Amino acid sequence: MSRSTCRQITLAKNGVAHVECCTECDCISLHIGSTTLRVDANGLEALWALLGEAASSLHARKQAEGPLGGLA
Repeated sequence: MSRSTCRQITLAKNGVAHVECCTECDCISLHIGSTTLRVDANGLEALWALLGEAASSLHARKQAEGPLGGLA
């Protein structure tokens, strides 16, 4: 019985993470340090939306706290 080998191409990479897509099975691999998360394209888009929402919420909280970190 033979097993198909994934052929990864890099979609994006920075100092924090590396995102690859398998040209054989379309699986998306998100590598952060020693952790790898594998999702399909819909999962990647849902994760992208969630992270954008989290970043927006964090930004709004920091803006509301002001320059002294909320100590007024």
